[in-house]
Amino acid sequence: MKMKTPALAHAANLAASAAFCFPAAAVAQQQTTTFLIGGQIKLGLDASQVSGASQPGGTAARAYRLANNTSFFFFDGKEQLSPDLKALFHLEWDFSADTGVQGAGRAFYVGFDHRQLGRLQLGRQSVYFSHHWFINDTHGAFDAAPNAANSLNVLGTINGAYFAGNFLNNTVRYEAPDIHGFSGIATYSFDAEQPGKGRNHTWYLGPTYTRGGLKMGYFHMVRDSQGTLPAQTVGALDQTADRFAIGYTWQGLRVGAVVDRNRVEDRNTGNSQYRYAFAIPINYESGPHLFSATYGQALATHSNGTTLADTGARMLSLSYQYKMSRRTTLDATLVELRNERNGRYNFWLGGINGSAQLSPANAGARVRMAYLGIKHQF
Repeated sequence: MKMKTPALAHAANLAASAAFCFPAAAVAQQQTTTFLIGGQIKLGLDASQVSGASQPGGTAARAYRLANNTSFFFFDGKEQLSPDLKALFHLEWDFSADTGVQGAGRAFYVGFDHRQLGRLQLGRQSVYFSHHWFINDTHGAFDAAPNAANSLNVLGTINGAYFAGNFLNNTVRYEAPDIHGFSGIATYSFDAEQPGKGRNHTWYLGPTYTRGGLKMGYFHMVRDSQGTLPAQTVGALDQTADRFAIGYTWQGLRVGAVVDRNRVEDRNTGNSQYRYAFAIPINYESGPHLFSATYGQALATHSNGTTLADTGARMLSLSYQYKMSRRTTLDATLVELRNERNGRYNFWLGGINGSAQLSPANAGARVRMAYLGIKHQF
């Protein structure tokens, strides 16, 4: 990289030195620019099991593993352009701490942040699936618990298929400033655009409200796609997803509730499916101790106006976490996902077969995990 001024060259040297000498580096350039290197490593030992399938041919499976749970690193920078305006960028990659293999990029964007007007970002960004976590549903996502403890086990899919939301390419994202507690997110993604295809896009709105310990949010996504949705057969599928979330914090107690509706329709045939699901996350923190529990339930799937019997599932995850320092946390978790007779839900991430949907032969199975792990932020 070419450095055009001594000040920039000096800042680059400081950034390089800090990156090697400190867990996280923040370097000032003439007190107007900051550069941060950070991330997390989350690893643990788990014992996972799939058993109790209700269909002929169902097979029990067990695995004892050292498992990676969302390890990533990032580069983040901000430049103060005026008292109210900053330019910013963020580059973030997954990696597997158990194998050293680099995964897909998570978030990459560049943009502006204005104190009165809000933030505008362009790049690859999160859409729909994660933003409800701000209402206290962080269990298995931003804490030290494994991914399998996350409410997206039942909130994310329709009987294990049609996952709603993701990190989407070619996304324009606007984050509104806080005005008397009201804020929110709006995005438009050209993620599936192809010449001559048309209509291949995703748009998303997420208004939120915060007042004291109360948080509320409504999240709406529409995805028009000419191709396939994750874990689903080929088809011209459109997807509409809606989620309402509310949470309250009182001293060390944090309680939330999330209700989700996920619907897909094949434009060529008119066939459609939808289901409702909900989750209740509860967290209590006292000093270095954090106790977390999440109950979730997916209700029956509806297909072309008909209820598909016994296609729901229930989940329960329990965790104890001990914070050894500001950056290092230990975790012990038990989680079970119990399907109804025709239910095919699996762990959103961390299942034995690597998919959010069980095979037809394993419909009705119970999926369990016991986990001991560590999370270190740097």
